[in-house]
Amino acid sequence: MPTRKPKHQQAHEAVNTPPSRNPVLMRRMYSLLAQLRAEHRGLEATLVGSLMGLLPEDSLTIAHARSLTKTLYTKKSRPELLDLAPLERKSPELSAAAHIAVAAGYALERALHHRPGLVLAFAGEADSLMDARATLTFAATHKLPLVVVVQHNLARLKTGSPSDLTHEILGLGLAGMTVDGSDAMAVYRVAQEAMFRARHDAGPTLIECKTYSKGKVLPRMRPWVQGDALSYMEEQLRARNFWKNNLKK
Repeated sequence: MPTRKPKHQQAHEAVNTPPSRNPVLMRRMYSLLAQLRAEHRGLEATLVGSLMGLLPEDSLTIAHARSLTKTLYTKKSRPELLDLAPLERKSPELSAAAHIAVAAGYALERALHHRPGLVLAFAGEADSLMDARATLTFAATHKLPLVVVVQHNLARLKTGSPSDLTHEILGLGLAGMTVDGSDAMAVYRVAQEAMFRARHDAGPTLIECKTYSKGKVLPRMRPWVQGDALSYMEEQLRARNFWKNNLKK
């Protein structure tokens, strides 16, 4: 009689199975992108790609996430949610560095009590990670089960070429990956790799998602970000003959 594979093994297989070869996964991504774009346009691929791989024993720190998690997960499959939205409308939202510090504390509590799973911190936009270096060093030293996702909004860059925020964490002892935040498949791939590391005591990972919040991407930014996540996913589906006309209904 066949036995159910452990979740860690399932996660490992997900890392080694490119989403570009999985039509069901790609269509699911497209549907989620379409649902999220009205409220989260410009961020939908980053959200879908990074959050899809969470398991029920994982934890998610994110601001204003209640409606988001209902869209992405069924009730039984939702990770534990620590919603970091301000308690009062007039209070400021947490900076990326502060958000990372809260998530690291949550990951430390999980590690000290030997709880299974990981903490994924969706830390929002960041132009620099210098204020988070001490926290990230601590997380790396103690190999905390932490995955941090930050958005690097290239629409804020007036001149010159964008730099990688991951360069600011070199030498801290944690993995850093930069990815096109409008490519849901690419985000999913690196997120799965980071989650695999966290689940196997390999320590934290920081994922930098290049995004663009002002509609059409300027030509000089094309090497870093595709632009419209939904249109790009449709192109990828059609290129692989995975497209179904009912996806747009």
